[in-house]
Amino acid sequence: METRMLLKDESLWNRIQGFSLDASDAEFPFSKKLAKEENWSLDFTIKAIEEYKKFVYLCCILPSGASPSEIVDKVWHLHLIYTQNYWEVFCPDILKRPLHHHPSRGGFSEKVKHQHWFTDTLKSYQDIFQSEAPQDIWLNRSNTEKTKSKPRIWKLIPFLMLILLLTSCLGEVITTISSIFFSFVGIIIFGGIISSFKKGKDKNNGNSDSSCGGSSCSGGSSCGGSCGGGCGGCGGCGG
Repeated sequence: METRMLLKDESLWNRIQGFSLDASDAEFPFSKKLAKEENWSLDFTIKAIEEYKKFVYLCCILPSGASPSEIVDKVWHLHLIYTQNYWEVFCPDILKRPLHHHPSRGGFSEKVKHQHWFTDTLKSYQDIFQSEAPQDIWLNRSNTEKTKSKPRIWKLIPFLMLILLLTSCLGEVITTISSIFFSFVGIIIFGGIISSFKKGKDKNNGNSDSSCGGSSCSGGSSCGGSCGGGCGGCGGCGG
């Protein structure tokens, strides 16, 4: 693909453009591996690789290097895994210099620094390549406010399982408490019935037995007290 650009190092650009990340003798080359791992179409993968090459060129010619988008960074990460190709061929023969990956150290100030760095990279991209960076490659980035990645459904599964577990446990607790409560209510009611029955029986016995006075066999006083209850930029590098 022909690119209209303001060349600062034509020889470097030609070497980068002429370099293929796919080994000619590989049955499962770099591009197919990248497409499979990231679930990209082959056309999108090829486009991402081309933008990765532009990013690498910017890293080499800009004084402060460049910061990649998430898509470009994924290409870079996989290329770094091909250690022999990256460190023994790409850097010494194509770039003629080492190109190290500098991840963010975290924190608010580091995030702001990388956001500014990324903005400067997009401006330099437009100045050098005489066109705006493709949005589907360069603006698909979590630390920009322009796009926000949608949460993947599978990441919500543990959260949903926790809610289900808590709901199930809570249901069991409520069921247990309810069973205990109604058991005590049943005991109290049953105790009341037995108490009433004893009162009536003792009263009848007092009236028919002349040896027992009314005061010593008065109904109910003997059982009154016993029936109670209780209850979660990487950055580029300069040349």
